[in-house]
Amino acid sequence: MAQFPQTSAEPPGGILAQLRADHAQVRALFHAFAMFDREEEAQRERVVDELCDALTMHALLEDELFYPALRGAVDDGLLEDAALEHDSTRELVLQLAALFPDDEYFDVCVAVLADEVERHVAFEENLLFPALARAGADQQALGLRLRTRRAQLESDLASAPPAIDGIEPRGLLRGGTKRMRERRSRPR
Repeated sequence: MAQFPQTSAEPPGGILAQLRADHAQVRALFHAFAMFDREEEAQRERVVDELCDALTMHALLEDELFYPALRGAVDDGLLEDAALEHDSTRELVLQLAALFPDDEYFDVCVAVLADEVERHVAFEENLLFPALARAGADQQALGLRLRTRRAQLESDLASAPPAIDGIEPRGLLRGGTKRMRERRSRPR
């Protein structure tokens, strides 16, 4: 059985090093997905779950820490474009949450997500990362804030959600996988 990058591994260093490590992790997950045959549904589903969780966490951290640090260092239009790309990624993640690996549009949705993520990563690494470095931001301090916030989010996700009206929430964080959402919205 193939091993996939762990979402909880924290690269040391500044914010840019950590965001690059996230980008590498996502690329590795897309590659792992591409290596499975269509018949290997359970493995494909697991990789997509990890991928969606990693993308969701990464986008949240960038929205909270990286993009605000860029205010004033880049044109606001670039940050708006980046936010729109994150919104598009979130929509694709939600679509994947409603699909099964044997659904007709599952592979198409993953392929579109891969294209959008690769384009977004290039945008960040070629335009936004150098802008943050030129702005003289304290990358180490931002990196510490990112690590702290990621740990907080992961801790929150690992905690059992509270029961509502005496009924246990279903489907959240099954098996300690730290899923950020219920994977499937319809029964098989």
